[in-house]
Amino acid sequence: MEWYVTRTVPGQYKRALSELMEAGIEAYCPMVRREIRHHQTKAWIMREFQLFTGYIFAKRANGVFFEELHRMRYVGSVLGGVNGPISIADTEVRAIKEAEERGEFDILRPPPVTTLKPDSRVYIQSGPLAGHYASVVKPKGKKAIKAVVESLGNAREIELSIANLKLVA
Repeated sequence: MEWYVTRTVPGQYKRALSELMEAGIEAYCPMVRREIRHHQTKAWIMREFQLFTGYIFAKRANGVFFEELHRMRYVGSVLGGVNGPISIADTEVRAIKEAEERGEFDILRPPPVTTLKPDSRVYIQSGPLAGHYASVVKPKGKKAIKAVVESLGNAREIELSIANLKLVA
């Protein structure tokens, strides 16, 4: 089956999703989780935002798919070019879904140094060692740790900023 990208009416992606579901069209809107500090209470709050603001993936199931989309109130248009709407492979949408489930798009505050105990595993998100895993040796101040990167042939302790790390269970 083919997926298509639909543009929603501004600020109405939830209504567009429900409208597509009511019409029997499978729809998917990738989301990003983000930790935000409340402006008054200073408490950390988890909020969800669209990964692609204003766009929803819709799966074509029948022959009258495009005519049905054009009649919808909260779906603005279908993305396309000169040759008509552009389809997206099912594998691409599945890869986005899996990445969302793994939390790759999430924007979370860095873990406090107190949670990074020796022998904890962390994932390096950015910098020259991005994509590698490391084992914590010891904390180094409030914003850094000493760690051993698992992919390096020789085991040397390096210093990593906790802003670039994600704690792995």
